[in-house]
Amino acid sequence: LLFTPITWLDEDMMALSYAIAIALLIVLEMVRGWIHSEPGVTSSWNRFYMIFLDDKDSPATKGGLVISHISLIVGCAFPLWMKQLLQQNYIMLSATDTLSSKSVPGTLLFHSDEIISSLLPVLGLLVLGIGDSAGAICGLKFGRHHWPGDSSRTLEGSLCMFLSMMLSVFLCTVLMASANNDAKYQDIKDIVNYAIDHMFRASLPLGMITLIEASTTQIDNLSLPIAGSTLVILMTAIGR
Repeated sequence: LLFTPITWLDEDMMALSYAIAIALLIVLEMVRGWIHSEPGVTSSWNRFYMIFLDDKDSPATKGGLVISHISLIVGCAFPLWMKQLLQQNYIMLSATDTLSSKSVPGTLLFHSDEIISSLLPVLGLLVLGIGDSAGAICGLKFGRHHWPGDSSRTLEGSLCMFLSMMLSVFLCTVLMASANNDAKYQDIKDIVNYAIDHMFRASLPLGMITLIEASTTQIDNLSLPIAGSTLVILMTAIGR
């Protein structure tokens, strides 16, 4: 609710905001580490941080870097940054094509630019803000069947993660199509059909992301958006 509308309205502003937030968090971490290193100095700031640490942030108890909050912002920003890089590359290739009046291989980079422009910018928010959160809550409350290999993840949590992301894609697509002035989106039936089609096209990368989340031991905030962005780009490129 906080980041998604701004991402839709002004991607450049959101991308810049992510970069500024990451830089500020790194500076704050440097200050916190310096305070912790001073002998005899105790910091309420540091004690506050300790409340929210998990096992991946264990070095922070000795003054090391807290990576959870930084990786969360990086994970939300990475798909948007990738989309902007790809878009810039597309513009440069198109300009080269126009100047040379020749067909430039790779100018049409993707089978469907639509899924790149609509899904990729909000993929980090979708996976981390909705999917991962919903999966964790449902897994804790309703999880009974664990994935093989002594995994702490549950089938119920993974199913909830997948369904919550699919539902979010459907609802967001309906809202975006409803706000579109294009004549083909004026009828509610056409909007719903378009949203269903878009949801099913997104089901493959979202399903793969769910499986990665269930099996990875890496930092979810980084691994899921990076893997998801790669899958979306590969899916559109292979589908050409």
